[in-house]
Amino acid sequence: MNRPALFPTARACVAAAARLCRRWRVAYWVAACGFALHAGAAELQLNGLYQRPDGAITVRLNGVGIDPYFAAKALLAASDAQLDAHQAALAWIAWLLPRQRLDGGFNRYCVKNGQYNACAEADADDAMMATWIELLARFAPPDGMPAAWELSLNRAGTHLDTLLDKPTGVYQISSSLHVALLMDNVEVHSAFQALSAYYLRRADYTHAGPWSQRADRLASAIVKVFWRGTQSGFRVSTAQVSDTSFYPSKVAQIFPLLSGIQVPEQSNETIYAQWMQKYGKSWKQLAGTDYPWGLIALVAFKMNDWGTVACWHARSGPYRHGAHWNVLEESLYLAFESRMADPVAPARCGFTTAAASATASR
Repeated sequence: MNRPALFPTARACVAAAARLCRRWRVAYWVAACGFALHAGAAELQLNGLYQRPDGAITVRLNGVGIDPYFAAKALLAASDAQLDAHQAALAWIAWLLPRQRLDGGFNRYCVKNGQYNACAEADADDAMMATWIELLARFAPPDGMPAAWELSLNRAGTHLDTLLDKPTGVYQISSSLHVALLMDNVEVHSAFQALSAYYLRRADYTHAGPWSQRADRLASAIVKVFWRGTQSGFRVSTAQVSDTSFYPSKVAQIFPLLSGIQVPEQSNETIYAQWMQKYGKSWKQLAGTDYPWGLIALVAFKMNDWGTVACWHARSGPYRHGAHWNVLEESLYLAFESRMADPVAPARCGFTTAAASATASR
C-alpha cells in the first residue's frame, strides 16, 4: 500500500493515520485499442533508478529513504504482473537480510553521506513480516532456501505469531498497536499461500499442508471480522475509522481480490465490476493529485481487464518519477509496459495529454 511520508520530516504528521487507516477481454482491446500482449516475461530493471549498486531499493527515484515494506511490495507486485523480478529480488534480499533485527523485525533506513542509518521503525510489523516471508518463499532458489534465509524466515514467522489476536484469528499491527487492519491481514494471507506453494514445489507435503490450512483459517477470520455484507462491504480496521477517502476505505474494498479471498454473498468478479462502476473513474484521475494506485491496476490485471490496465499505464506515464511516484508504481508500470506490444493512445482512454489529464482530475 502507498503508506505516506516514510521518513522523519513528515513521519510525526502522518504516523497515527497511516497505522490506523492503513471485462473487457484481450480480443476486444486488440481490435478497439491496439493493445496486444507480449508472450514472454521481461526482467525488472531498477538499477540506477530505484536500486543502488549494492542492492538497496529506495522508495523514490535515486532517493535517500529505504522502506523494506515498499521494496518487497514492489518486487512481489512485479512478479504478480508476470515480470521477472528475480535478479532485483535476490540483490535486495542480500542487502536487507543481514540488517534483520534479532526479534525478526526490520527498520527503515536513510542514506546520508553514502552510509545507511536506521531512522524509523516499520510502519506496520504485521505487513512487514508478511511481505518479507512472501518474498523469501517466492524467490527461493529451486533447490530450497539457503540456511540464512531459513533462519530469517523463522525469525519473521515467530515475530508474526506474536501479533496474532487469538480470539478473532486476525493479526494486529504491532505489539504496541492492538488494532487489526484488513489490508495487512490480506498480505499475511498471501504470505501463507506463498509458503504453502513453496513447500509444494519441493514436494514437502508435511509443511505445505499446514500453511495452506493456516491460509484458509485466516481467510475465514478476515471475512468474519471485516466483512459487513454486500451493502457496506469491508471495514478497514477493527478500530473506529471515520476517514472515507480513497485510501483506505475505497482501496480496502478491492484489495482482498489480490489474495483470492472470497466473501459469501458475491463473486470476486461481481465485487470487481461494482467497484469499477462506483470508483473506477475517480481512481483513474488520481495520478495527477495523489498516487496513481497501480495496485488497483494489478487487480484489473488479475481480473483480465486489459483495457483498464492499458489506460492506467497511459494515464500514469506523464507523472512517472514525479512527486507522487514510488518504486511500487514504477515496478508495476514496467511490468505492464513489458506486456504491451503497442501502448494505448491517451485519447482512447478519455484524455489527450498530461496537462489535460491533470486538469480533468481537479
